[in-house]
Amino acid sequence: MFQRDLVIFTDEEFEDKYDLIKMLAQKASTKLNNVDEYYKSVCNREEIMSTYIEYNVAIPHGKSEAVNEAFVIYGRVNKGVSWGEDDDVVKHVFMIGVPSQQAGNLHLKILSELSRNLIRDSFREKLFSANSEEEVYTLLKTIKEDK
Repeated sequence: MFQRDLVIFTDEEFEDKYDLIKMLAQKASTKLNNVDEYYKSVCNREEIMSTYIEYNVAIPHGKSEAVNEAFVIYGRVNKGVSWGEDDDVVKHVFMIGVPSQQAGNLHLKILSELSRNLIRDSFREKLFSANSEEEVYTLLKTIKEDK
């Protein structure tokens, strides 16, 4: 579910959440056959309902034929990004991409596993205090895909 090259720390400033989503989609281009189409699917989902979940975390996601292989990209945004109308600021983004044909079960399993870990204080503390991409990747590998 997680790959080392899809764990990213950035000091970059983003105009808004869509700017950040675009950057993450571009970073995940090896899993996509069309970055723009995938980006649109994530933005369309975000328009339906914000994917902010508390703790400065958002889990935007897109189900699209533009996705070749399911993935989760993690981005730590050191400067934070405004995510919604309630002054929600996001510093941790788990962006999910799932091929359309696997949209139902796989998408829900990934969301479930992420959520199950993110509600645990100990997991969040380790994630938030990690000092390197490698340290985050090691932590994320402990999340098991529910098969």
